[in-house]
Amino acid sequence: MKKYLSLGSIKQIVTRPRLMLRVPRYLRQLRAYRRMELRKTGRLTPLRLYPCLNDDQETQSGYGYYFYQDCWAARQVFRENPLWMVDVGSTVLLVGILSQFAPCTSVDIRPIESNLEGLTVEAGSVLELPFKDGEVPLLTTMCVIEHIGLGRYGDPLNPTGTKDAVAEIARVIAPGGVVVYSVPVGREVNEFNANRRFRYAHAQQFFKGWEMVDSVLLTPHPEAFSSEQQVLALKEPVACFCMRKPL
Repeated sequence: MKKYLSLGSIKQIVTRPRLMLRVPRYLRQLRAYRRMELRKTGRLTPLRLYPCLNDDQETQSGYGYYFYQDCWAARQVFRENPLWMVDVGSTVLLVGILSQFAPCTSVDIRPIESNLEGLTVEAGSVLELPFKDGEVPLLTTMCVIEHIGLGRYGDPLNPTGTKDAVAEIARVIAPGGVVVYSVPVGREVNEFNANRRFRYAHAQQFFKGWEMVDSVLLTPHPEAFSSEQQVLALKEPVACFCMRKPL
């Protein structure tokens, strides 16, 4: 019977010394499991020791901007039911899931490494999208366009990066098509080189003259709002919009 300890477990213990306090419990569980295995099966199977010493103390959180905004964005896509779609720079998990619902082309300056069926990957910039005028039926870009031109992700510096990104997205969306996007809102400020933050009214008018299909304002614990003053009172909210281009 061969036993060995995984490198991942060694790293876990070395980087988090407090976990050593949970090793005795792990060893008691291991001993009890082996006795139970022998009693129930009559033999001991090969073991690889891979202690996960803290998982029973951690809960899965359904809070946080990305959890809520990605679920909200997925709802918009499922409702629209496009024949195909584009994503620019959103989280890998959101892009992967959406690509299993509708064929998806991901455009990112740091392209996704994947061979997932339904997902096409393009290395590129939101400032130069590889699509014809009015070609794209639906485009998602969640917490992306506020970063453009600030150098954070290796893109060139550009003081009008967000404005230019909005114009390029508007160019490629088909008449009647939609763009689903989110940006930080509150007091308007350039938080260089993290992101730009916009007044809610400004973010809402990025695609001026388009129909607002849906919107939501998020904090780590989503809260309702009814005025610009309440938006400013929230802690670093993120606003999500689904906008339809006129026919």
